[in-house]
Amino acid sequence: MDQPQLHLRSIFANTIAFAVAFALWVLMGPSVRSIAAELGLTDTQAAAVKALPILTGSVLRIPIGMLTDRIGARVTFSGLMLFGGVSAALVPFATGFGSLVVGCLAIGLVGTTFVVGVQSVVSWNPPTRHGAALGWFGAGNAGTAITTLAAPFLLPTLGWRATFWVYAVAMLATGVMYAVTMRDVERTGPPRSFGTLAAPLADPIALGFGLLYAANFGVYVAATLLLIDLYIDGYGVSLATAGMLATTFTLTGAMCRIPGGWAADRFGAAPILTVTLIATALLLLPLAAQLPLPMMVGFTFLSAVAMGFGMTATVKALPEAFPETVGAVGGIVGAIGGLGGFFLPLAATRSAALLGTPAAQMLPLAGMCLVALGVHFAIRGRLRARAEVDSDERMAA
Repeated sequence: MDQPQLHLRSIFANTIAFAVAFALWVLMGPSVRSIAAELGLTDTQAAAVKALPILTGSVLRIPIGMLTDRIGARVTFSGLMLFGGVSAALVPFATGFGSLVVGCLAIGLVGTTFVVGVQSVVSWNPPTRHGAALGWFGAGNAGTAITTLAAPFLLPTLGWRATFWVYAVAMLATGVMYAVTMRDVERTGPPRSFGTLAAPLADPIALGFGLLYAANFGVYVAATLLLIDLYIDGYGVSLATAGMLATTFTLTGAMCRIPGGWAADRFGAAPILTVTLIATALLLLPLAAQLPLPMMVGFTFLSAVAMGFGMTATVKALPEAFPETVGAVGGIVGAIGGLGGFFLPLAATRSAALLGTPAAQMLPLAGMCLVALGVHFAIRGRLRARAEVDSDERMAA
């Protein structure tokens, strides 16, 4: 039997917008050294500046997901892109830590675009192709690779202020493109109340999916923020070289969401998650031993493959478990996953300080995967029990 066709316009528009938004979302990572040197930030302040966009873009995914279910993706996504563009254009006018904090919090809002795109792509594509559609959309994570590759060259050439203006123009242009290109699937019936949309907040299955996403997307974001400094401090390479080496990780993780979607459609999300969580933990643990640089790059590359498959498998499972509240549940899951990207770098920095080696930053990331593996098996049990109850209720009716 022929597979139903993918809705290519929804995939294209959401993927491009997602990539540009994520490129801005992680821009503080490679920029913070230049900003801190010019504005006289302390190490603690610099670490906060780097992490704050991740915090905002994580926590606010919950209300943004609900808003998307309520008013649609077209207005929500294009509005976020335009707001992000204006915010990026204003950051270069910062004169100290306080104004930078405001700019970081504002820029962080573009990290919520993930849940908006998920809702849009799921609504336009057939359920049997959700894995493939979300895999292509998830490849928008390549926006992080754009930044890890391009920013180390733009920053010395243009300076950090002009670099932010380049990103601002890209955000504004993409926001207009999305508004012109996309529309929402027509719905029947009255809009769902925010109480209905908020109900999954108390569902342990939704919260469990969030922990799974923290173990693949959260670890991916954390590694993206850490790798450039790890290559510089641990192996003594230049900023440009560190950026290129980090890109082998970021780009691989993003692009592997595409075959990850195919695999999730073909074999199911659950077995893919089992394999990828185990593989990621086993690949990251040895890195704490300060492996030679070629092995470091190779192991992080392979871990990115596993994370790419795992990210799509997690998102693929959401509309299957919560078909009526994809935006809201996606917000919860995305928030917890993004918080992993905020807290894991802090834990990684602490781990490196305690053990006296930059490579020890990988230990909390591997530990998160092992915790999530246990959560994964618990979720599978709960989903089986819920399916049995639903089946019994249908038979009784």
